[in-house]
Amino acid sequence: MNHSPRFLPSVLPGRCGRGTRCPAWPWGLGLLLGWLLTTLAPAAAQPAPAAHLPPLAAGQARFFALLRRGDSVYAQKAGYQSFASALVYYDQALALADDSRDTLLLAEAVFARARVYDAWNKEPQKTIQYFQQAAALFGRLPAQRRRALYARYLVAHAYEKAPDALRAGQQLRQLGRELAALPDSVRHRLPFVVEMALSSTAVRQYPLADTLLRQYVRRAGVRNDPETYDYLTHYYLVQSRLDVYYRQRPASPYLDSLQQAYRATTPLLDRLFLSQNLAELLAAAGRYRDAYQFQATAGHLSDQLVDGGDLPRLRQALLASEQHAQAQAQAAQRTRTRATWGLSAALAIISLLSFYLARHSRRARGQARHLAATNHELTAANQELARVNAQLDEQVAQVELLNKEIQHRVKNNLHILFSLLRMQERRTEHPEVLEQLQAARLRVESIAALHNQLMRQPDALPLAEFLRTLVSTVVACLANDRQVVTHLQTDAVPLPPDSYFPLSLILNEWVTNSIKYADTAGQVLEITIRVSPTPDGSCLSYADNGHPPAAADAPAGLGTQIIGLLARQLRASLHTAAAHPYHYTLCLPAADGTLD
Repeated sequence: MNHSPRFLPSVLPGRCGRGTRCPAWPWGLGLLLGWLLTTLAPAAAQPAPAAHLPPLAAGQARFFALLRRGDSVYAQKAGYQSFASALVYYDQALALADDSRDTLLLAEAVFARARVYDAWNKEPQKTIQYFQQAAALFGRLPAQRRRALYARYLVAHAYEKAPDALRAGQQLRQLGRELAALPDSVRHRLPFVVEMALSSTAVRQYPLADTLLRQYVRRAGVRNDPETYDYLTHYYLVQSRLDVYYRQRPASPYLDSLQQAYRATTPLLDRLFLSQNLAELLAAAGRYRDAYQFQATAGHLSDQLVDGGDLPRLRQALLASEQHAQAQAQAAQRTRTRATWGLSAALAIISLLSFYLARHSRRARGQARHLAATNHELTAANQELARVNAQLDEQVAQVELLNKEIQHRVKNNLHILFSLLRMQERRTEHPEVLEQLQAARLRVESIAALHNQLMRQPDALPLAEFLRTLVSTVVACLANDRQVVTHLQTDAVPLPPDSYFPLSLILNEWVTNSIKYADTAGQVLEITIRVSPTPDGSCLSYADNGHPPAAADAPAGLGTQIIGLLARQLRASLHTAAAHPYHYTLCLPAADGTLD
């Protein structure tokens, strides 16, 4: 036997305005947001992980039936084929747990997969990873305190087999300290303390093993359990190791008890494990003839195990299981990617509409000032002009009110998106999904912060702060796992107030293209932006460290056309470097307060 952990069966818990020339586009905005919420609805409508479900729920009953069938096959330990056959049932149970999002089911399914890796004993890091994940899931359920402690012990056991005696000893000592803080009524109901002592002797922590047996184990209550561990047999093995290696008592009576237990053992892997340990202990005790016989028996059993060809089958079964799990994870990632692109497109449209409203509002205010000046000059038509002026003021007030309403709606919609992601984040229990939801929430929060900044300081926004916030927002939304470094150099250059929105759209196109298409040959993507004054105005230069594309004469795309239109709107000249078509210089004329 490879000292592979068996499943501890769980008992099912008891669950367990009207206005002149009102634009029609707000209806489009409502439709857009409705589509966006519909797109995100499947993720937001997923049921939250429930720790308590009705005990006779069909899905849960089927899950535990599959788990019990896998355990019965696993417990035979006739060879590695037993573990490969059990893995079939465990994979089906894991699929049910993923669909239900129930924390207890997920914990039990991950725990079962970890046991198969532990029995295989060829990828200890996988074993450690799965047992740590199971311990974390059990730890979220107060009723599963003992299961969480047991899974943490198995992490130490996996370190023991790695072999990593240092980490195994650290884990065992930490668990020992936690056991000391538990009531006696709880400690004596933890049968795996015998297994903790066994692992302690395996990593030469003999004083710890001796303390565990003396303080927390009652010999009269130790029994072999065919569904979990041979606790009594392992108790004899621990005491034999302590007598021979620690207490220096070669004539240990526990050796005889261990030999009797060996003769009563039938599973092939258990007999192999006991014969190997008896050979080592008897040799250390000076009983070389008996040690030789057990060593020969261990060799014969090992040959039987290898000749059966079960090990390659178990390896193939584990590989197929991991590939299936990876395929499911990739499908989930594609779904999240599509949702992210839909969100990005919606936010881009909202930004364009916000830009249009702000520009329209500023033009209306300019017209009102012009009419007020004309009214003072033409005193003869004062009454008529006053009436016209009042009408214009009312229109301006309506436009401003509409602008404020739209901005309020944009802000509220961003907050709704933030709240939806936050709500789903609270409900999910899966670490990977939780990490993705947290990243999406932070991106929405950064976009909302930029929107508030532009609306709060439309005429006095510092250029450096504006550029830094804009570039950081785009990078946070699109970079994902790609590392991006931004070099921003800004002189004290006055820009027309109306130029911030066109500049933000142009920079958004450039940074987006760099993140998506810049080939840096595996190096960090570096983006350099510099704004400097010129005799006629100011220039903004943009470059990245990506290699020039092979087909530099490719037709201009939509993004390039948008950049050209925005440059003409700014009355700016746009140049590209001869050696690199994607290094740009945008020169703006001196500020006069208006755009075309």
